[in-house]
Amino acid sequence: MGMTTAERRAHARFPKTFSLETMTEPVGAVARMSGSNLSLGGLYCSSSADFPEMTRLAVTLALPVGTDPGKIQPINAEAVVIRRRKLNSSSGDAGYELGLLFNSMSDMDRERLAR
Repeated sequence: MGMTTAERRAHARFPKTFSLETMTEPVGAVARMSGSNLSLGGLYCSSSADFPEMTRLAVTLALPVGTDPGKIQPINAEAVVIRRRKLNSSSGDAGYELGLLFNSMSDMDRERLAR
């Protein structure tokens, strides 16, 4: 019998959507994204800004604290784009779906993310 997707996952997934941002290079503008499918290993997000695969990003995750959706505690991490897919919207705006793999995070932020 084959393993289910949940059994193959190295880390539990956080199913809710949340916001995150990164600084674009070399312009230095803030790119805001909507993230989902978060785990200790990485996340998927949708972005209006395009980042090629293997791009390293410094990201800030805006995650709720406990059950209070109004209380946000940012988590900072470095991630690498490992998947990129262009999305076509009906309005003609280009959007992208990105798979990010965390490659650097403080121990304190990792503990907070695990909670």
